[in-house]
Amino acid sequence: MKNIFSNIKRAFILLVFVAVAFGASAQALRTGYFMDGNVYRYRLNPALQSTRNHVAIPVLGGIQVNTMGNVGVGSFLYDSPTNADELVTFMHSSVSADEFLGELEDENIMRMDLDFTLLSVAFKAFGGVNTIDLTMRSNVGMNLPYGMFRFMKEMGNSDYSFSDMKMQTRNFADLSLGHSHKINEALTIGGRLKFLFGLGYADVNFDQMDIRTSGSKWEIAARGEANIALGGAFKHSSKQTISGKTVIDGYEDIAVGMHGFGMGIDLGATYDLSEVLTDGLTVSASITDLGFISWGKAAQAAIAPEDKFEFAGFDHMGIHSGNNSTIDDQWESLRDDLEDFFALEDKGEGGVTTGIGAKFNLGAEYKMPFYNKLSAGFLYTHCFDDVFSYDQASLVLNLSPNNVLDFAVSGTASTFGAGFGAMANIHCPGFSFFIGTDCFLGKVNSQFVPIEDMNASVSFGINVAFGNNKKKVASVVE
Repeated sequence: MKNIFSNIKRAFILLVFVAVAFGASAQALRTGYFMDGNVYRYRLNPALQSTRNHVAIPVLGGIQVNTMGNVGVGSFLYDSPTNADELVTFMHSSVSADEFLGELEDENIMRMDLDFTLLSVAFKAFGGVNTIDLTMRSNVGMNLPYGMFRFMKEMGNSDYSFSDMKMQTRNFADLSLGHSHKINEALTIGGRLKFLFGLGYADVNFDQMDIRTSGSKWEIAARGEANIALGGAFKHSSKQTISGKTVIDGYEDIAVGMHGFGMGIDLGATYDLSEVLTDGLTVSASITDLGFISWGKAAQAAIAPEDKFEFAGFDHMGIHSGNNSTIDDQWESLRDDLEDFFALEDKGEGGVTTGIGAKFNLGAEYKMPFYNKLSAGFLYTHCFDDVFSYDQASLVLNLSPNNVLDFAVSGTASTFGAGFGAMANIHCPGFSFFIGTDCFLGKVNSQFVPIEDMNASVSFGINVAFGNNKKKVASVVE
């Protein structure tokens, strides 16, 4: 499974890189949900409309990156005992089991979402505001149970068991056509139709792993599977077998192209309660990314508990010996052992259908009666995405001092922790620029690697804005 774990390693390193490079969600910043001048807020709720139309600047129109997790990369990488400028993995002999395991949760989750805008335009026609978007999207997620790391670090003469180990990446292009329509002075509705072009998918999942001591080795009974749609096929091991059956040893002949197709929808509404409840109060709700991608001809592999096999242990001691080994050498040694630990039998090709992480958003905004350019909002989000699901609640304070500038600050609590965000937006005829974050990067070590959690994000974009700037009314763009 060399290529599989090489890709997992690269994804893990990418999580580190994103957090470091960006000080680091797909769609748009939640901090900008209530910002009328935010050109992309319709991606969170298709009924929301910016006070200006726009055309995205190629490449620079919008880049959004979000990392989330209940552990930090610093839980797996440590300062070298001999060189403060280098790192070692958690498997290095200088890192004690108590020190490492004490930093972990029962389920250690890390995920990254990337949204890169290739094309975006918003214009008024057909009695409302219309949007066309083409974005590249990537999701990487890992759920690594405590029991797996306990076995890796201790490897004692005892039994071990864990479940729900999952590593997944899905990559696709999203072509969306949207329309929002003002029904009356209070109600605005909107929707977006999505055409999804699958570029690559990989999923490795073990929902059972029982490890029992057997002399100097361990006997493993597992239930797991792998599905990979990258245009290639599995390679086979020349030495390892499961009950006499040859196991896979990597994935080869990756082909760039479309390996799946799907569709999705976004639906949303906003309602101004000024006439029925209190002046200045608007509520909103949406469901986004409700859809699927069908991946054809996915390479499939699996193992059942009755197909027991032996594991000799993590004996590539390059991860323990030699203080001069590089971090990459340590990863390679660790990967070599994981190839034998997660053994799967080739099951041929088949179709796989997956969701894309549907999200439910519920918001409320109140404009201050003593200063109508200031408002406060509350936004709740639930993401439906298997073991990577999460809840998030944000309080947002918005200020629009004039028809050109918008500012917002937010405080957020989520399944993965709490943080603070901010956003600034400039929009005038011919130009629009925004930059912001839903969560500033937290504590880092001397190599600027996130220690406590992975919660961070960044979003920025440059667009050509046009149309008349309205005063802060909920849903009119001209």
